[in-house]
Amino acid sequence: MSDDEMKAVFKKHISGLAPNGVAAEGVMKKIKLGDLVTVDIQRPRNIAHHAKFFAMLQLIHENQDHYTSVEDILTAFKFAIGHTRKIKVRAGIVEIPKSISFASMDQAAFDEFYSRALDFVVSDVIPGLMREDLERELMKFAA
Repeated sequence: MSDDEMKAVFKKHISGLAPNGVAAEGVMKKIKLGDLVTVDIQRPRNIAHHAKFFAMLQLIHENQDHYTSVEDILTAFKFAIGHTRKIKVRAGIVEIPKSISFASMDQAAFDEFYSRALDFVVSDVIPGLMREDLERELMKFAA
């Protein structure tokens, strides 16, 4: 990564954004007073939120006999909520599930994915389950 393409983590304070850690401080030192820079804002993923999502998948897996693995449930979720990309092949169009890795989704994108997954659970996976009840159950996994 060149000096023109620096990445750093900043933390919001009441006075604005401030470098978070030695690496970010080093990036700030390389920017001269009056320099114009572009900023790509991304909130890093919340590991606890990610863990809560996988706890939900595990809970579903343990309480059903259709899917053979948590990975199969995750793939089914991705297709059901449209978290796919379409590619053209000789036989037509196929859908490929997109990744939900930390590198491919920031927290805002994961929040939307998570919300759509909860909607899918209460509408198709466990019809009749109230979303509030599911969220209350999942709060046990939030830490």
